Amino acid sequence: MKKYLALLVCVSFFSLTKAQSFEFGVRYLATSNWFFNSNVTNSGGGPNATSEDYSAAYSYTYGLHLAYNFTDHSGIETNIMIASLSQNYTGTFSQTPGQLTTGVFYYPGGDYKSTTTLNEIQIPVMFRFLSGNGAYAEIGPQVELVGDANYSATYKQGPVSSYNSDVKQYYSSTYFSGVLAFGNNIRLSHSFFFNINLRLIYDFSDLKGVDALGQNLKDPSLYQSGNIHQMYGSYAATNAVSAAFGIGFVYRIGHDF
Repeated sequence: MKKYLALLVCVSFFSLTKAQSFEFGVRYLATSNWFFNSNVTNSGGGPNATSEDYSAAYSYTYGLHLAYNFTDHSGIETNIMIASLSQNYTGTFSQTPGQLTTGVFYYPGGDYKSTTTLNEIQIPVMFRFLSGNGAYAEIGPQVELVGDANYSATYKQGPVSSYNSDVKQYYSSTYFSGVLAFGNNIRLSHSFFFNINLRLIYDFSDLKGVDALGQNLKDPSLYQSGNIHQMYGSYAATNAVSAAFGIGFVYRIGHDF
């Protein structure tokens, strides 16, 4: 009886080992990214009537793909991705002359356009659920390491025509997101695949940073009643939200499925 049990264990072990596979490859994602902050969203009706409106900007991510499939239907994936995440804004200054906390004097009722860009490294770790025909779904956490952050603005009217600033110090150096992904590996040869991938990413921590005018959102003068710089009622967290569609190439070693 013990011999049969030992034989069964060995057969099960080797069957499981045979079912395992390892993947490596490269991927690129075109990203729609947004830095949401409720003070920015609700601007224009507070102590300062300057409006801050979101507008779309092109962002992208590229890097390495690594995955380990335990069985035909489960596995784990990680990536090392280099990301450039941008957010565009447009708006109109209040009718009252004033000065931003950045030192910029603005023209009453003047229009502006601005862009904030974060360059960072993204490292997701996702559990994957495989259908067996190439399609899969994934979910897991992602750590995001901010390398640098830049703000730029142009003004249609006013004492200056443009403004640029390094704003990395105002952002969290590390923040954490959740990732939900769907994809499909399309076979090109026995072990080589073309990958398509959709990812939805939500930042659960406070990114901090700047508003549409380049002002440090942690600056207390933005919230002090009676202060010439007051624009908001109280501090609000900033959360990054992204939707990305990507392509890639994957090479698989091990069990074929």
